[in-house]
Amino acid sequence: MIRRTFMTSIGSAAILDLMPATASASKRLPSFSVQTLTSGPKHHFFGYYGITPWNRAGTAMVCLESDFQDHLPKPHEKASIGLVDPASGKFRPVAETHAWNLQQGTMLHWNPLNPDTEILYNDRRGKKIISVILDITTGRKREMPRAINGVSRSGRYAVCLDYGRLRRMRPVVGYVGAEDPNPTVAHPDNDGVFVMDLATGETRLIVSIGEVYRRLVKRHPELQERHMWFNHTVVNKNDTRLFFLARCWTPPPKVDLESAMFTIGLDGSGLREVVPFGRGVSHFEWRNNTQIIATFRMDGPHKEHVMFTDGKSDYEVIGKDFFKGDGHCSVAPDQNWMVTDGAHASKLEKSLLIYNLAEKHGVELGRFPMGEKKYFTGDVRCDLHPRWNRTGDQICIDALELANWTRQLHVARLNF
Repeated sequence: MIRRTFMTSIGSAAILDLMPATASASKRLPSFSVQTLTSGPKHHFFGYYGITPWNRAGTAMVCLESDFQDHLPKPHEKASIGLVDPASGKFRPVAETHAWNLQQGTMLHWNPLNPDTEILYNDRRGKKIISVILDITTGRKREMPRAINGVSRSGRYAVCLDYGRLRRMRPVVGYVGAEDPNPTVAHPDNDGVFVMDLATGETRLIVSIGEVYRRLVKRHPELQERHMWFNHTVVNKNDTRLFFLARCWTPPPKVDLESAMFTIGLDGSGLREVVPFGRGVSHFEWRNNTQIIATFRMDGPHKEHVMFTDGKSDYEVIGKDFFKGDGHCSVAPDQNWMVTDGAHASKLEKSLLIYNLAEKHGVELGRFPMGEKKYFTGDVRCDLHPRWNRTGDQICIDALELANWTRQLHVARLNF
């Protein structure tokens, strides 16, 4: 029998028995507990999924601290960046940033070259968005000329996007104060995915919005009048390729977000459209160097979790009877377990789910009430955004605690 412990504060627990209907007792399923780690009155959150907040030693976690969660940040409103003790939940500030949002934080990463002592994050200098490499032991900072959106596993390169265009096209994932260098150009050739050398700051454009537009417009002439932008860049495990989404809004009266997924080499070679435009691709993860998991519409009106090989159309729906719709998927270090989240609109709850890709079964780790509709959906929603630790036995999420409805880090501890 699976036992679930859900803690709304450290030291208090309610224990429930849980046996998922989709898994038999003979399946290998973990026992687990879920704990609210940080506490108010301020809000503590990481802000994104698929990136580990733990350092290499597992002795510290990194997150943001803010005074509010009920509106998008204004130009003067900063967030603190700090370290969380995984045992006590105590937060210690180490820096501040004016380049952040509630959905993606400030793209916090531990530097793979120094994964116990250096963090990477974004900040704003006037109207320019930069990135910072901070040594948390000495306070030494190095500023890089562009904002990071992803980091290679080796730590040599960062993948960069223009947050001014993101701010104009989709404020929920942009940074206030940043300006689009091409506000009147629908498909610019001087903007797109950039790769930056984290040692030198040297940056090159590897694929432009214009190039992707020209690939799509013959099959989708409706794109001629739509402004396009890129978002969501993730590098594969051996730093050879990355994927990104090309996005635009459909026109009124029904304004929807539409996307295609592309992959490309870090050197700019081998551009591929791997999830066609019009299928609503939204969330994603590399399982390994070649396999991708993404959520999009296959044959029906609802999104499914789909696994496929980069460059092939070998789409395989995973967890068809387990997952109900979209979710933020993140693969464990062993490449067999995947964590994602789900939504229960009738109860304003979000669920945390793990699934074994090899054995094809899963379990729900808990449901997290959002309190109000604005935290369930919309610009200030609190997505769980699950992310693994480095040993694959803990999962961190953002969720609301139940006493005062502040946004806090929660940790699920698994015992396989």
